[in-house]
Amino acid sequence: MSLEDLDALLEKRHQEPSLARRLSEPLSVEALIELGHEHGFTITTDDVFSAQQREDSKTPSAELQRRMADESRRLRHFIQG
Repeated sequence: MSLEDLDALLEKRHQEPSLARRLSEPLSVEALIELGHEHGFTITTDDVFSAQQREDSKTPSAELQRRMADESRRLRHFIQG
């Protein structure tokens, strides 16, 4: 049920501006889980990754390839060979 809790937390941001602000900022997975707990939801790391996979499965392959290319360019500049 906790994947549903994650969905409920994300839906709740439409009613609570302070929650929306916190979710609009970069959060670690641990911080997202804690934020969910503060709002009465049970969310796990697996739920966060499952939600990400669910979203990726809806994304066109061309968009996924573009994201991978962007990430590889960042890594190429980060890792000096």
